[in-house]
Formats: sequence, structure tokens, C-alpha cells
Amino acid sequence: MSKTLDEQQFIELRAKGYSFQKIADELNISKPTLIEWSKDPDTGKDIQNQRTLLLDDLQERYAITRRHRIALFGEFLDKAKQELNQRDMADLPTDRLITMVIKLSDTLKADETELELKGDFELPVYSIGEQTTWKI
Repeated sequence: MSKTLDEQQFIELRAKGYSFQKIADELNISKPTLIEWSKDPDTGKDIQNQRTLLLDDLQERYAITRRHRIALFGEFLDKAKQELNQRDMADLPTDRLITMVIKLSDTLKADETELELKGDFELPVYSIGEQTTWKI
């Protein structure tokens, strides 16, 4: 069943954390009606999905996803290594640069994920399709 415009707005506002009373005031719909809408399992799923999308948007906006962290720390690590290669090891601030390289390397290591490629192949004797995983 398709949702009305009011129900869609209710879902969006509820996903943003608005109270029933605030939504009732904003949409000019009674609070008991909103509570009744929220009891519908599909509406609950829609609210949760909307919350997930909002969280995903925040993670992208503030670059807190694993992919962004790896890229950002990787860039800093490359710059630190380049700078370290140009330095005389007798230079006093070098210890701080080495510490930075170690910390960035540890941070990147913590974000590493075991990568898997999946594919199908057929066993020649049995001709039964099986899925296999290659770890890289």
C-alpha cells in the first residue's frame, strides 16, 4: 500500500528524531493518528531505513567511512614517508616523524579488511556448480 504525503513526511520527521508531539504540531495531525501509523510494521521499517540513509549521509559528509579513513591516513603516511626520506637521521625532530609513521601505519593496519573474490566453477567429474572464494 502506498503512503500518503503526510505519512511520508511523518516517516522523514520521525527518522530525524522528532517527537510525536512535534510532528503532530508541524503536520497538523493528531498525535493518536501518528502513534497508530507508527504501529504499522512497514512504517517502522521505513523509519529505520530512513534513519540508516541519514546516518550514511552523515558518514559520507564527515568522511568517517573506512574507505575515507584509509585514503586520508594513506595520503598522510605517504607525505610523512617522503619527508622522512629527505631528512638526516641525526635531525632531532626525526623521532617525532618516525612515531607519526608508526602510528599512521598502525591505524591503516587496523582498517585492513581481508579481501575475497567469489566466483563459480564446475567440477569436471560431477558437473556440479560450486562457489569458491579466493582470498587476496
